[in-house]
Amino acid sequence: MLKNSKPIQKDKLHDQVYDRLCTLLREGEFTPGQAIHVARVAEAFGVSAMPVREALTRLQAIGVVANVSGRSLGVPRLGYEELTDLRDVRLEVEALAVKWALANRDDIFVADLEKLLKRLETTERSGDVQSYVKANYEFHLRIYRQSNSPVLIDIINTLWLRVSPHLYQLERENQYKVSNIHHRKIVRAIREGDEATATQELVLDISDAYEVLVRTLFSKGRSR
Repeated sequence: MLKNSKPIQKDKLHDQVYDRLCTLLREGEFTPGQAIHVARVAEAFGVSAMPVREALTRLQAIGVVANVSGRSLGVPRLGYEELTDLRDVRLEVEALAVKWALANRDDIFVADLEKLLKRLETTERSGDVQSYVKANYEFHLRIYRQSNSPVLIDIINTLWLRVSPHLYQLERENQYKVSNIHHRKIVRAIREGDEATATQELVLDISDAYEVLVRTLFSKGRSR
């Protein structure tokens, strides 16, 4: 656990601890239902327990962590209704980000997406799940950053923090290969300035992943 973590620099300590925890959550370091142990995180980061507790409190306030075992905070298991709600909000917010990104399209943007698409294809073929999840986030974030809306990006990042720990479930159903089909179509549409197709493929990417998560998480009799 936390094997890829590095000691935190003392400058802006609290923000750095928060940002590092967010990165670990997006990269699947903590699984749904798992408690996040303050002492272990503090040791891995090379900090005291206080900034870790503060970071967890901030994450709890936006619904990213919750009580999972007694008083311990950790990654909550998403129920059917919450997962559906997250999907619906993501469809609206991320589609808007694509629309705004297309309005600001330039050659650097397209080139960046093509490089990230190659990373996605390489990691999908190699079966490196953690690298794929990281590349997938960076691919989507690069699109949304082109919207030039910090407020929109903050909203999207919060949504991703809540759903990312569950995205590892998609590998079991070979969903990464399906997602890359959508990713290729998104890049082609952005290259051609085709807003309708880019948005449609993003919607399909999110919706297909949602259907797989629902089937994986709730097909074995788990309560909705």
